[in-house]
Amino acid sequence: MSRFLLRDGNPIGADISPAGLDVFTYEDAKGRAIHALASVKSEKELLSRIPATLLPLYVRMEMSAAKAIERSSPWLKAAS
Repeated sequence: MSRFLLRDGNPIGADISPAGLDVFTYEDAKGRAIHALASVKSEKELLSRIPATLLPLYVRMEMSAAKAIERSSPWLKAAS
């Protein structure tokens, strides 16, 4: 299982290869590879590859809130 670090500092584990994602890879104190996501695009790509039921609750809540804001914001509608 790969370990990823979301841009907000929260860790997440997933059976997903970091290949193709914009990450900075480093080793933690135990010698495990940590892939820190370096862009919004890469974070969205990673989260889209993980089934929603396997995502931590806080991630699902943030994604739901972001979608609700996109649907209700008159500024976003006017820009599109």
